[in-house]
Amino acid sequence: MSHARLAGSCRALYVFDVGRRIDLGHAVRTLRESRTTSFQHKSGIPFRQEAPPVRLPWDVESRALGDFATDDRAEVSLYAQGVVCVGWRVPFDAPLEDLVALSVELYDRAELIARSREVVDQVVATIADSVEGAGTSGLVEDYVVFQVAPVADTEAFLVERRGELAQLLRAEREPLAQQEVDDATGRPVSYQRDDLCLVDWLAAFLMGDDTSDELQVLEFATAELLLLRALDVRLDAGIAEAHRLLARRRSPLNLFGGGTRDLERIARLQADDALLNEGIENALKIVGDDYLARLYRASADRFHLEDWGRTIARKLDVLRNVQESTAGLTAHRRSEALEWIIIALIAVDIAIYFV
Repeated sequence: MSHARLAGSCRALYVFDVGRRIDLGHAVRTLRESRTTSFQHKSGIPFRQEAPPVRLPWDVESRALGDFATDDRAEVSLYAQGVVCVGWRVPFDAPLEDLVALSVELYDRAELIARSREVVDQVVATIADSVEGAGTSGLVEDYVVFQVAPVADTEAFLVERRGELAQLLRAEREPLAQQEVDDATGRPVSYQRDDLCLVDWLAAFLMGDDTSDELQVLEFATAELLLLRALDVRLDAGIAEAHRLLARRRSPLNLFGGGTRDLERIARLQADDALLNEGIENALKIVGDDYLARLYRASADRFHLEDWGRTIARKLDVLRNVQESTAGLTAHRRSEALEWIIIALIAVDIAIYFV
C-alpha cells in the first residue's frame, strides 16, 4: 500500500467578504448558469438549511502547481451572509507523496489568492444590484480539501500512512514529530467503513465514494470563520469610534442635538453588529444528521469558532456598555445644563425685580 495511487481531486477554496448581505433570489435572476445545492443526507434524515448558497461555474485560466494544474473552470459560491467563495479544482491520480507536494504548493499561494480576488470582483460587478452594503474588509480565508476515492482497507491505510497524511494536512515537506502526527490525524470522522474524514486547520482529507456533503460543510465552516473575523474587525472599529465620541468635548451650543446623534450612531453600530452575529450563528443548523453534525463540530473545533464567538460576544458587551455610558453621560450633561439655565433665569428675574 505504500506506493498505491490515489484518484480524486483537490479543492482550493478562497473566501472573501463582499458586503452585508447578498440577495440570492435576485442574483439567480441575474446569473445564467447558477444552481442551488443541497445536502444529500447519507443518514437518510432530511434537515433544512436556511438560504443554501448559489453556485455557478466561472471560466478561469488554468494554473500550474508543480506536477499538477487547476481546471480551466472554477466554482463560485454565493452566500446570503455576504461572502463569495472561489473553488479551484485540481484533478489527480498520484501517490500520497505527490499529494503532500501539492499541499505544499497550495499553501498561502499568492497567485491563486490574487486571481480569486479578480474573479470575486467580476462576480460582484455582475450582481451589483444583489449586494446590500457593498464593501470589503480585505480579508481572505483559504482552505484546501482533498477528495479521494476509497481504497481497499481504509483503516489500514490510516494506520500505515498517518505520517504522510499529517504532512498533507499541515503542508509540510519534512516528516513531523509524532505529537504533531497524532494531533493532525487523531480525530477522524467516518460514516461507513470505507469513509474517512480528517480535518485540520489548513486542509482536510476526505475519502469516500461521494464526499460532496462533507465538502459543503467544510466550505461553510471556512465562510463562517471569515465572517467572524470580519465582524471582529468591525467591532474593533466600532468600539474605537464609540470611545472617541464618548471622550469628545461637547460644545455647550451643541449639547442637546450632538449628544442625541452620537447616541443614535453608537446604538446603530451595536444593533447592526449584533444582527450580523445572529445571522452568522443561525446560517446553518444541522439537525437530524449526526454524521455531518460531528464533521461540523470537528471543523469548528479546528477553526476555533467557539473562541471567536466568545471574543465577539465580549466586544458586543463592550459596545453595549459604551452605549449605556454615552446615554448616561448625555443625560447628566443635559440635566446639568438645565440646572444652570434655571439658575440663570432666577438670577435674571431677581435682577429685573431690583432694577
